[in-house]
Amino acid sequence: METIAYQLTTCSGLIVSPRSALAFYRDLDEFSLEKVEDSEYLAKSRLKVIYPFYQYGIYTAYNPEGAAYYLPGSSVKGALCRGTSVEGGLMSDDILIPGSYIVLRNIYKVQYLEENTQACFAPFFDNVGVEMVRADSPLQGQLILPDRDSANALITAANKSAKIKIGQMLEYLSELAKREYKEEMTKKLHTIIENLSPYLENDHIILLGGYKGLLHSMDIKDPSAVTNSGVFIDPEKDLPYGLAEIEFI
Repeated sequence: METIAYQLTTCSGLIVSPRSALAFYRDLDEFSLEKVEDSEYLAKSRLKVIYPFYQYGIYTAYNPEGAAYYLPGSSVKGALCRGTSVEGGLMSDDILIPGSYIVLRNIYKVQYLEENTQACFAPFFDNVGVEMVRADSPLQGQLILPDRDSANALITAANKSAKIKIGQMLEYLSELAKREYKEEMTKKLHTIIENLSPYLENDHIILLGGYKGLLHSMDIKDPSAVTNSGVFIDPEKDLPYGLAEIEFI
């Protein structure tokens, strides 16, 4: 077996959370707004629930300054394998994440797609905040595989799968952009398409974490036949959540 180091760089917000298993509630005095950083991407005054990123230890209240954040190795392994097995086995270490890379945000979503006049890009449950790794964060980890050829094959397959899903997302977004939405909504869709398109040519891109939506989670034979599917978008990058580049170092 060989240990191979890699760098994972987030291209958009990365959401990996135990969710309800470790949520904090304002009504139970498990967090105060004084602990929450004000942001244009968070409806701070409406916040009632916080879903944290994975953390080592047990916490009874929201405490980002004292949290030990990490990306589970199982999440990386799942993103790379996509249900396939590696002959000889695969292990992936957890990745420690500096607290400065973690931000608290509302989840943003393209909503009301079935209504031309109401379709908009807005927070999805504005009373819920979710911790995520901010875009452009460099993370380093290790894979343990039989050899480097196995690692190369694994990443190549994960990249191919990601490109298929990016392609079907672009096809779906292009269909939405043809609808008679308000000008602001149509402009937003075109911006997302413009930002996402170059990743079809990126040989290091993979999809990781949650809130990617159906079209970035499954291979679909006819994306144009999908109607009003959820499209979750990082508003800081105008890109779907979970885009990351991986390279050996």
